[in-house]
Amino acid sequence: MRRLVAGLALMSALGGCSQIDALAPVGGAGIADLRYATNEVLLEKDIDILVAPVCSGEGLDLRCTGETMTSETITATSTSEDESTFELVVGTDTLYSGDVQTVLDRNGTVGAS
Repeated sequence: MRRLVAGLALMSALGGCSQIDALAPVGGAGIADLRYATNEVLLEKDIDILVAPVCSGEGLDLRCTGETMTSETITATSTSEDESTFELVVGTDTLYSGDVQTVLDRNGTVGAS
């Protein structure tokens, strides 16, 4: 009986952890959406990525940087305080400037909005 109770307690604890882990991205929804949208645009434009963009910050300080196979810098920058729009530049070329959710919607990616 003790083993059964201990096993159930362990399963409950592990189940709780997975629920907490699943909620973790909600706090950083803007940064996650920017990362997804950035990657989607790079894939749409057939950009070969050497270093996947890494994102940090929030609001107008939200920024993702990476590198292409041809050593060009990838930069995605939030252009609104509510993190709903961004600009993606590779090297000196602007690949996208607009709404984050539009990119997520057209690619079937679930965003926070």
